[in-house]
Amino acid sequence: MARPMNIACLQTRPRPDFESALEEALTLSEKAVGQGAELVALPEYCGGLKTEGAMFAPPAAPEEEHPVLKGLTEFAKAQKVWVIIGSVAVPGPGGKIRNRGFVVDSKGCIQGRYDKIHLFDIDLSEAEIYRESALVSGGEKASVVDAPFARIGHTICYDLRFPGLYRNLAQAGAEILVVPA
Repeated sequence: MARPMNIACLQTRPRPDFESALEEALTLSEKAVGQGAELVALPEYCGGLKTEGAMFAPPAAPEEEHPVLKGLTEFAKAQKVWVIIGSVAVPGPGGKIRNRGFVVDSKGCIQGRYDKIHLFDIDLSEAEIYRESALVSGGEKASVVDAPFARIGHTICYDLRFPGLYRNLAQAGAEILVVPA
């Protein structure tokens, strides 16, 4: 029988910039690890998110330069814990961004990446229209990561509305499904 594991699911507030987003993520993660967490899970856009009316505008940076990604991988290594980075914004094709999540191991190495596939586009009325696809380029494939404690299937937010994605993850052997939102 597998041993019990302490997992912390953290909720950060939307922060308009990398620095304040990283500061809050690290503060909450440190507290969770201090209380025994071995896996820390952060929400979608934990790398920063500012709103402009009904639209959102997450700060984006290339993966290799992303300060929040760098800070959280260093945290994972220093604390020897696994971290689910719900998502951060990275540049995508055609001037759009990718809403990309990461699974980071206890050595600070990225073991998996996932680009949100299903984007939230809806017309609530003629005056209230949301188009995530206006800013975000959708991903193309699911992600399952082998961790020492389980196989992790990673999705993001609105993906939850599409059962075929989860069926595919289960068929690929996912034992834990993370859905940061």
